[in-house]
Amino acid sequence: MEKLITFLDKNEIEYHENYDISLLSSIRLGCKINIVIFPKTIKSLTKLLTFLFQNKLVYIVAGNLSNMLFVDTVADCVILTSKMQDEIDARGNLVSVSAGTMLTKLCEFAKKNGLSGMEGLVGIPATVGGAIRNNAGAFGYQISDRLVSMQVFYNGRVCELKKSQIKFDYHYSSLRGIVVLSATFLFENKKEYDIINLYNEYTYIRNSTQPSGLSLGSVYRRVNGKSAGFYIERSGLKGTRVGGLVVASKHSNFFINDKNGNVSDFLRLSSLVENAVLKQFGVALIPEVEKVERDYETFSRPTYTF
Repeated sequence: MEKLITFLDKNEIEYHENYDISLLSSIRLGCKINIVIFPKTIKSLTKLLTFLFQNKLVYIVAGNLSNMLFVDTVADCVILTSKMQDEIDARGNLVSVSAGTMLTKLCEFAKKNGLSGMEGLVGIPATVGGAIRNNAGAFGYQISDRLVSMQVFYNGRVCELKKSQIKFDYHYSSLRGIVVLSATFLFENKKEYDIINLYNEYTYIRNSTQPSGLSLGSVYRRVNGKSAGFYIERSGLKGTRVGGLVVASKHSNFFINDKNGNVSDFLRLSSLVENAVLKQFGVALIPEVEKVERDYETFSRPTYTF
């Protein structure tokens, strides 16, 4: 690790040792990480990834930590892209954007420039890279719908991938072992008035149906065409509490940290909810929250194909 720290100091890349990742988590939960690194540009991120690859160090790349729970320290370091400079370049209806840019900023840029195609994604607190990796979606929109291509770091080199080379599905992409550096999207032209109306409509629905407070968003995926909240609420679990974590009254597919909860509280509440729904409906809930624990995917010298 001394070699990594020397590299970071030499290249003036921000990092913190023995860092409590819960300070950045949207639910304020997590463990301590050996080294957390904050590259500011695509160039510095690429240089860092190349160094880690060449030195066979194990790492995790994440964005805004809005749907990720760090349970264990399973890598030499964690790279967070949420402090990267926003790099947005428009050429007509084609818009290229850096992976660390917040999705909300991309949506705002599109709205101001009369570009339509991501209205339903407004309000999702993810970076563009994280949203692509998990194929973020809402209100019938998916980020992959408008995706054209990506610049990625894969197997020690930077290359370009076309959308057709990646498999996308409901909250899923085959981008495992691949780090998104930037992406290009193709939008449609639409009157700004119509775009603003759609943004306002989806923002109103999101605010009126989803709870405020510290959470990781939806905890589970849709099952059999129904929201996981449908099963959780009908299992009588709305308002159920384990320590500092509670099943939200406004939407049962959200766990809220309202009393200084910890990771153990989240895991115990998850187990309680999953067992109750399975017993009541015979339905196995599928987590949407990514839990970083011992079997979590890490990057070292990946052998994934695409």
